Amino acid sequence: MESIIALEELIKENESKVALQKRQLADHESGEHKLSAMAEASTENSLEIASELLAKYKSMLERILAEDQEELEEKERLVILAQKKKYFDAQGSRIKINKEHSSDSKLEVMRIIGELPTDVQFEDEELFEVATKSIELALPDLKELSQKLDSIKKEFQTFVKKSQKKDLQEMGTIDFLIPVIVLHFHVLLSNIKQNIQEKNDLELKKQQDILKQRQEAQEKLLQELMEKEKQEKENAKNEENEGEDSQNQEESKKEEIKKEDEPTVEVKLDEEPLPPIKELVFSGFPKYQDWWIRELWVSHQAYFALYKWKDIINNLCMTMEQKKAWSIIFDRWVFIKKLLNDKGSLAFNYIFAFDSLLISHAEIEEELEKENILSMELIVNEITKKEDFSKNAPFHNTNTPYLKFKQEKLQPKKEDKKGNKEDESDISPQNF
Repeated sequence: MESIIALEELIKENESKVALQKRQLADHESGEHKLSAMAEASTENSLEIASELLAKYKSMLERILAEDQEELEEKERLVILAQKKKYFDAQGSRIKINKEHSSDSKLEVMRIIGELPTDVQFEDEELFEVATKSIELALPDLKELSQKLDSIKKEFQTFVKKSQKKDLQEMGTIDFLIPVIVLHFHVLLSNIKQNIQEKNDLELKKQQDILKQRQEAQEKLLQELMEKEKQEKENAKNEENEGEDSQNQEESKKEEIKKEDEPTVEVKLDEEPLPPIKELVFSGFPKYQDWWIRELWVSHQAYFALYKWKDIINNLCMTMEQKKAWSIIFDRWVFIKKLLNDKGSLAFNYIFAFDSLLISHAEIEEELEKENILSMELIVNEITKKEDFSKNAPFHNTNTPYLKFKQEKLQPKKEDKKGNKEDESDISPQNF
């Protein structure tokens, strides 16, 4: 900038003048170079003017530099903002093609970006760190389950609007439990279907791996045969060139022509037939019947039918976690169904709401066809006749853990009562 260069030169000139005049005055005072009175006064006046100009030019330069610095900082800030905008605009595309992180991590990062406030932005690695922890805590699944539960609650409230709540005073707990149990059924169903799909995918992959191995082996053998055939032709050609008489050459040519005319032998490996894929198919949960609930604790057929129904679904569970979860879900389902069933027609809307939610979210259905109901009744009766009801559970023990706890809990009270009786016996007329 021309003004800056000019001011810097003016400052240098005046700095030189100030230095010269200060040195002249110093030499005069020391007596080294004496000045006349007029020369001394002129030098002092020049020093004052040069000092004022030097201060003036320095001030002007500082103001220009200050303005230029602000402009420079503003430009740098705009450049940084443009770079940031470009970085974050391309963040989604950059994350999608990232090869260092798994697909689950990338999906979670994109979900997090969508949740962030407009003015909040994180760098790629910071997002992946947050996504990793989110996946560890299963937050995406929890969020989906929470949304699913809210949806079920709304549906449930829609169903029970017609209920006579004034006649069902203690339904507050049931209002809370029913959507939760429906959600548990939904999760169980999803897990069973997912496990079946994973097992089918694994079986398919095994067969694909066998096919790939066989194909690679066949290609390797074919390559070896082609190289061998090529080597034989080269050897025959060399023998032909090195032949000593024309007769041998003629015979060699005939032999070569004969070999070339022979049909190519197809490469076939002795392979065992591929094992058939044992694909698992989920045909749905078995249907239950209302009389099992209504007659529960009254007839052993109703109890036994529920027991068998529970066992069938238990066999669909592939892991111990699923089996434990199903046992808890079944207990709560029976509790709610029995509690509502005992209230008769007052709770019919509640029961219908519960059943409807289970059909739409968990594929749990009640048998409604009369013929099927009667047929199942006969089957249950026949199975019940063959069942040995004298058997106890494998873990049967009359001295249960809670019984032990209760006995120990009550033991001090019994000892206190015994001690009080002994004290009363001491206070008798014979002791006075």
